[in-house]
Parts: sequence; structure tokens; C-alpha cells
Amino acid sequence: MTIEDTIHAYYTAYNACDEAALAGLLHPDVVLRSAMGEQRGREAYLATYRYMFGAFVDRMTPEAIRVEGDVAVVAIHDSLTARADIADFMGRPVAQDEEIVLRLEGRYRVVDGRIVAIEIAPAG
Repeated sequence: MTIEDTIHAYYTAYNACDEAALAGLLHPDVVLRSAMGEQRGREAYLATYRYMFGAFVDRMTPEAIRVEGDVAVVAIHDSLTARADIADFMGRPVAQDEEIVLRLEGRYRVVDGRIVAIEIAPAG
């Protein structure tokens, strides 16, 4: 599986809420860095994933993928729709059914078909 194949499989599993497939693409010691802080390890990543899907309908669409060595740089269109009122999400309240659209850049380090590091930040 190429790095690009791994990234496509990741987004397919993420958007399908297929936690088992997603877990299979992550290295046990994966590190996730995002606006929600840093999570270390597959279980910590999956806890963040469960939180996001509990709070939102979250659809991440990779708009462009560029591979640089063992890193895939991905332009992401992220659509988050709140399942219920949220008092504080990234410093602000979100009403039920409110959609938040984010333009993000993801950097995914892939080794032997597994993602070992993810950095998600605002695009730009």
C-alpha cells in the first residue's frame, strides 16, 4: 500500500465511522497534534475520535494530497455539524445543527503502511 493509499483508506474509515478500520491504519504509538492538544498512542487518538463523532457529524474531505518522503501533506475540507448544543468547542459555543466549516492542513507520517504521526492545523 502506498502512502497515498493509506491516506485515502484513513479518510474512508474516518468518515464511515469505522473505528476498527481506522485503528488498523494507526501505529500503536501514533501521536496526534491538533487544536485539542496532543494525544499519544492509538487509544488516546481513538478517544478523541469518539468524542468528535459523539459531538458532531464530522466529514473530512481530502482535497489534495502531496507526498514528501514518508509524509503526506493533505489539504482538508472539514465539515462539523453539532449533534447537540455544545457550551465550549475551541473557545466558543456551538448550537445543535450548526455547521462549522474548517480549512485544514494535515501532515501524516506513514511508516510501513501505518500512520505514526498526525499534525492538523488551520490551512494557510
